[in-house]
Amino acid sequence: MTIHEQIVQDVETVTRDTLLRSKLFDFLQSLKATSPQQPNKDKILSFAGTIDDNEATEVLKIIADEFNRIDGEWH
Repeated sequence: MTIHEQIVQDVETVTRDTLLRSKLFDFLQSLKATSPQQPNKDKILSFAGTIDDNEATEVLKIIADEFNRIDGEWH
């Protein structure tokens, strides 16, 4: 059973009690309020699929080369 399935099963059991359901709801709302938001997610995802495989390979190579160069300088 996955964690998600276990949580769903537990919540279904807890929801029989109004007080526990209310406390669980409040807890989940507080988690959402303190979780980092992703306001640019849709903007970033709008670029998905806009470069071809050759360009993507080149970008990955540049990133790998630059990170390897930085690591080499730090050692």
